Amino acid sequence: MFLLVTGLLSAQSFTVVADSLRLPNGLEFDAQGRLWVTESGYGFDDGAVSIVQPNGDLLPVVVNLAAFYDTTSQENVGPWHTAALPGNQLGVLSPVDGGILLFDLGGFIPGVSQPLTAASATTVPIADFVFQNQPPGMGDSNPYTALQDANGNWFVADAGFNGIVKVEAGSGQRSVFCKFDPIANPLPIGPPVIDAVPTRIIAKPGGGYYVCNLTGFPFPEGAASVFEVSENGTVSALHTGLTMLTDLVLDAATGNLYALQIGTFDLSIFNFAPNSAKVWRIHPDGSKEIVAENFDLAPGMAIDGQGILYVSELASGRILRFDGVTGAHSPADELIALSLSPNPANTFVRVHFTLDAETPVTLRLLDARGALLQTRNLGRLGSGLHESELELSQYPAGLYWAEVRTVSGTKTMQVVKY
Repeated sequence: MFLLVTGLLSAQSFTVVADSLRLPNGLEFDAQGRLWVTESGYGFDDGAVSIVQPNGDLLPVVVNLAAFYDTTSQENVGPWHTAALPGNQLGVLSPVDGGILLFDLGGFIPGVSQPLTAASATTVPIADFVFQNQPPGMGDSNPYTALQDANGNWFVADAGFNGIVKVEAGSGQRSVFCKFDPIANPLPIGPPVIDAVPTRIIAKPGGGYYVCNLTGFPFPEGAASVFEVSENGTVSALHTGLTMLTDLVLDAATGNLYALQIGTFDLSIFNFAPNSAKVWRIHPDGSKEIVAENFDLAPGMAIDGQGILYVSELASGRILRFDGVTGAHSPADELIALSLSPNPANTFVRVHFTLDAETPVTLRLLDARGALLQTRNLGRLGSGLHESELELSQYPAGLYWAEVRTVSGTKTMQVVKY
């Protein structure tokens, strides 16, 4: 259902696009522009993955996923996030199942086919490797988000391990890709150092990864960061002074990062402060501003191709939509629109772009790590709509980047090759 809520935000209103969900966590857009939601469930093996319809209805895809209530941490544990993959594959991050559940969606028609269950999945195991690589008695594994590169290798952000686990394609061999050092606790309460808990990992154009983090108790404000992780696993803090980050989205056209703050912890009530979730826009130069705020505990975020922001409100069971968050393009930009078709693609992809001024244009194809595969010099083009093609038939299935370059900069969009 839709409900316009006004007067809650200093600069914005939001729309409730879905409600009555069972602890919605991860939000993802697939290559077809469909919004997926992962419900962690109330602890009765009621985790689920669904597609959110424009009217707010859910089309169940996977149901009855393992979920339980952890009496130690006093939180519900279930599936966290999904990853839509080439070849009609779906990955679901499930700490209860100890890794990534892989589902084959070939022939599956949302809203028509019977929803799938874990019985039809294969598993990419993570937890057993994590337990083997932690001190005895201290084993903790919590695979939270993951991505798969163009070669089929998995990179899994494990929030219990405080590191990234790499799983090699084909062999399934696992290794510690990187670890995140503990953080000095600036508060008088709690341990002297606290965990830097990795949450979201995303690809960085040009190679490497961005990773954001939560922090352990007492959850101090300003202690979280966005990290840059190189292709060989070297970790460096890129943007600091942030708080309790659970999700991260890159606007490849501008280089801006959008970081989701799940909330702030109020020691006076020994709980998260109401309506303390925020979304930050972080510019490449490190400057940042709040683009959405005054909503409640929010673990998941996604931004569609039109720049519309969606967040999942955990306790209320809602998905919220904020319009126009990414802002308009600068008037100085010659390139004002970019789209791809078909996407996913097989033999070729058409690149559609609109110019508002005459400019030289170069079209490039890069792999998931940012390595240059193909360049086409299109010459000097006038204002208006243009179209060109990139050949894909010689490359393996996976994720790629289509890039259009003009005098004022570049705009990039992800291509899925199947």
